[in-house]
Amino acid sequence: MTPVVNILERNATIHQEVVAAMRDPAFYSPAPPSVEVRETHASIVFLAGDRAYKVKKPVRFEFLDYSILPRRRKLCTEEVRLNRRLAPGLYRGVRSIVRTADGFALGPEDASGAVEYAVEMRRFDERRTLASRLARHHVDREQIGQIAARLAAFHAEAEVVDPAADPRRQLKRTSGETFTSLFELVPADLQAAVIAAERYTGAYLIRRAGDFLERALSGLVRDGHGDLRAEHVLLEHELEIVDCVEFDPGLRRIDVASDLAFLVMDLHRLGAPDLAAELVAAYRASGGDPGDDGLVAFYAAQRAWVRAKVELLRANQLELLGEPAGPAREAAHALLSLGRRFAWASRQPLLIVICGLSGSGKSHLAGALSAQSGFPVISSDVVRKRLAGINPLQRAEPEQYTSEFSEKTYAELGRLARAELERGGTVIVDATFRGAADRRAFAGGGTDLLEHARFVECLTPRELRLRRTQRRAKGPATSDATPGVAAAQTFEALTELPASRHLPLRTDRAIESCVAAVESWLDSPGG
Repeated sequence: MTPVVNILERNATIHQEVVAAMRDPAFYSPAPPSVEVRETHASIVFLAGDRAYKVKKPVRFEFLDYSILPRRRKLCTEEVRLNRRLAPGLYRGVRSIVRTADGFALGPEDASGAVEYAVEMRRFDERRTLASRLARHHVDREQIGQIAARLAAFHAEAEVVDPAADPRRQLKRTSGETFTSLFELVPADLQAAVIAAERYTGAYLIRRAGDFLERALSGLVRDGHGDLRAEHVLLEHELEIVDCVEFDPGLRRIDVASDLAFLVMDLHRLGAPDLAAELVAAYRASGGDPGDDGLVAFYAAQRAWVRAKVELLRANQLELLGEPAGPAREAAHALLSLGRRFAWASRQPLLIVICGLSGSGKSHLAGALSAQSGFPVISSDVVRKRLAGINPLQRAEPEQYTSEFSEKTYAELGRLARAELERGGTVIVDATFRGAADRRAFAGGGTDLLEHARFVECLTPRELRLRRTQRRAKGPATSDATPGVAAAQTFEALTELPASRHLPLRTDRAIESCVAAVESWLDSPGG
C-alpha cells in the first residue's frame, strides 16, 4: 500500500521546511544542545531538551489519513485528550507552528496562519520503557503485575461501546484491510501465508460468534488504548502508558481482550513469553476479563499481523528515501510467523494424531507441525522404548513389538495425551495407528479421547516409503521399521471416525505444503 505523501506539492514542501527547521536547536527557546529525531511511518518526534514535539506527516494510508492540515490539528487535539487518560502529566497540549520573518516558530494552538501543528509532551527517558528494560532484563513479575492492574482499572473506567453493536463487524473490517494491505506488500512467496491468515480469521469469527456477541453484551467492548506496545509503557517514577490510537476510533473501541493482547503479542515478540502469561494472569487477578487463552491468542495473532503491515509500510518509505529497509522487512516477516504461532495457540485444546504406515512421513510432518505451533509431540517409538527401558535410538527387541506390548504402548500414548488435554493444552501424537485395536487401546476403552482427536493419515506411494525406511536404516533412528517391515504393513481403515475428523493427506510433497493443508483442514467447518 503506497502512502500518498505529496497530497499537495505545496503542503509537502512546507512540511519538509518545518521538519528541517525543527531539527535545528535554534528553533527552540531555550535552545537545547542538540535535537534528536524519532520517525515512524506516520509521524516525526523531535526531542529537544526536556520537551518532545510530535508532528504528523501529511500522509494517507488505507487505515490513516493525515493528508490535510485541519485534520492534523484535530487529531493532535484528540491525541492529547485521549492520552491524558493514562499519562496525564506527560501530554502538555497542542502547539502551532507559524511562519516568521526568520523561518518558523512555535506558537499557541489557536495562532492564526499556522502551517503545521505539534503535540507537546514532557520528554521521558527512553531507557525506562518496558521494551528497553526488557532488552536489559530489568523487568520482574511485580512490575508486570502493576501494568496489568493499571490496565484492568483503565478498562473498567473506559467508556462502554454500544453493547448492541456486533463486534465482529469491526473485526472483519479491520482484518480485511490488514490482509488486503499485507497481500500487496509481501513478496509473492508469502502471499499464500496471508491468504491462510485471512481464512483462519474468518473461520475463528464464525466458530466463536456467540462468544464475541456475549462479550459485547456484557460491556467488555470499551474505548481502550488500541496500540499497547511495550515501547509505549513507561516505568519511570510512576507507571504511564502513551501513544494510544487517535486517528480511527474503531481501532480503539475494541474488546478489552484485544487491547491486552497487543501487549501480550509484543512480550512474545521481545522474547518474554513467561511475562506475557504473567500479564494475563495478573490482569484476571485484578478483575479484568480477557476471556480464555484461546481468545487472547486469536487477538494476539491479529495484532502481530497488523504490526507486520506497519513494518512493511515503513520499509517502503525507507526505500523511497534511499535508506536501508532490510531490518524493517525482517521484522515484518518475523511478525507474520508470530501471528501464525498465535493462530495455532488459539485452536487449543486440540489432539492431532499423525498416523499412517512406516515411511509415510509421519514423524517428519509431526515435527514440522510442532515447530510451527510450539506444541509437543508424543512419539510411539519413544514411548515404546521408554516402556522397554532402553534408549530411544537403541533398536528394540521383537518382544517389544508383540500385540500385548503394542497395546501397552498405545494405552500409554492415550494416557499422556489425555493428561495434556486436561491441562487445556494441545498435543501431537505420532504413531502408525494402523489397526483398530491400536485405536481402542489409545482410547482406553472409552470414546471421549477419540472424539477430541483429529486424525491426519499420511499417504505415500509404496516405493517411496521403502526408500525412506532404507535410508533411515543406515543410521541411528527412533523408528525400527525396516524396508521389509514397511513392505508387509497394511492399514485398517478409520471407519470408526466421522469423515470430518479424518484427513487423508498425500505426504510425498513439500513439508510446508503439508503443514498448510493441515491448517486449512482445521479451519474448515468440518475440521
